[in-house]
Amino acid sequence: MPAPGDKGVPVPGLQLVSFPGDRGAPVYELQRQLATAGFDPGPADGVYGPRTRQAVVQLQQICRLAADGIAGPNTLKALAFHLPHRPEPGRRLSPHFKEQEFACRCCGLVRVNLYLVDMLEQLRERLGGRPVVITSGYRCPEHNRIVGGAKQSQHLLGNAVDIEVDGLVPGEVATAAGQVGFLGVGLYPTFAHVDVRQSGPARWTETR
Repeated sequence: MPAPGDKGVPVPGLQLVSFPGDRGAPVYELQRQLATAGFDPGPADGVYGPRTRQAVVQLQQICRLAADGIAGPNTLKALAFHLPHRPEPGRRLSPHFKEQEFACRCCGLVRVNLYLVDMLEQLRERLGGRPVVITSGYRCPEHNRIVGGAKQSQHLLGNAVDIEVDGLVPGEVATAAGQVGFLGVGLYPTFAHVDVRQSGPARWTETR
């Protein structure tokens, strides 16, 4: 049976809370999923040691959760959505955004940082409740290569979207995105890019 996160397999998410010092199958699965999502927990040995705790903290920091190193319900939920998986039809991640909207235009898989969704809701409110249309969300490596995306693109990590808002020019959307706290904001002729990177603020403009 394919492991969760493999193509075509929905991600059920881990159900058991794990603490530093724990041992056993739930910790092994936690380590495996952390590694798949791009966090390094060390060897998948079923022991919740310092490296596994650090990987959990890194996930929590990226998702703006309490960085306590405990794989609790919110952390496990964030991890599940960080794994590439098939979106569930009709599933809402927030009042105004569905999981499908963040899916890769190439393979149909999705991974998304739930903090990004929260920030998009804040942006929508800032723009007076205007619908925010996602034109590009998660990109698998192949799709990112085809569209000429940066090798370290935030789209690869589920941390970024390109968006349009009817009735507003991209510059107005980009300005509002900066005001609500997006760390990455890019201005393009027909859309704005926003992301929730961990590193310091990044602003850029592309004219073509």
